[in-house]
Amino acid sequence: MSLLHTLKVGRLARKLEEILKVPQHAFGYPLLKPAGLTPRVREGLVHLCPSGAFAEAEGIFSLDLARCVGCGRCALAYPEAVGEMRSLEVAVTRKEDLVQRVDLERGGFLDPGPPPSPRTELRLPTLAFREVSAGDTGLADSEIALLGNPFNDMGRFGFQVVASPRHADALLVTGPVSRNMAEALRRTYEAMPEPKGVVAVGNEAISGGVFAGSPQVLSGVDQVVPVDVYVPGDPPRPGAILHGLMLLVGRMTQRLVGGVLR
Repeated sequence: MSLLHTLKVGRLARKLEEILKVPQHAFGYPLLKPAGLTPRVREGLVHLCPSGAFAEAEGIFSLDLARCVGCGRCALAYPEAVGEMRSLEVAVTRKEDLVQRVDLERGGFLDPGPPPSPRTELRLPTLAFREVSAGDTGLADSEIALLGNPFNDMGRFGFQVVASPRHADALLVTGPVSRNMAEALRRTYEAMPEPKGVVAVGNEAISGGVFAGSPQVLSGVDQVVPVDVYVPGDPPRPGAILHGLMLLVGRMTQRLVGGVLR
């Protein structure tokens, strides 16, 4: 039955521009609306967020996408202050670009300046990667697995999974890096040949996510090995991970600067 359906449809793999969009039924990445950030709303957002993604200090109100769990409660409760970004081109090369900062006195976003240029030595026609689950809940791991299904078909872009780090050009790391996995992650990285890259997949891998602050985790891959690309989300969708891989090899550019799509 599935083969007959495939023959009738003719094409299962989605075009790249389709993969890089948030599905209509899903909530995108939150986006602050500076004009709606009244004192009452700001206080409400800070108390409402279950993961502590909102903060206010010294006249700056911020939203850290690396701590957002994507529940959408902020946008539902305060639509005048929080919208959403519908693109999955959210991978970045520096962690600061995952934070939206609003200058409350000026009423606009702070611009951290242009992001650093991607590494040229990783601009390869094909990329073999090894995944390491460093204490992940299984959510980000399952999204990486979806890259190989017929709908996303990462193989057509030259990406493939390998079993050994000695055959890998890059590491995709998930999870907050539990203390028991830190040494294994370090050894895996050291076993890779040069040039090599690292992609932190998901908020747990970037900042520890909901596990941040626990004595049993190191709260981020970059606490153990250098990271080239950060892919936010809890978990990130396959399109966001694919954008991270494309950014790593220099086939796509970084669009998220200062937490805002440019």
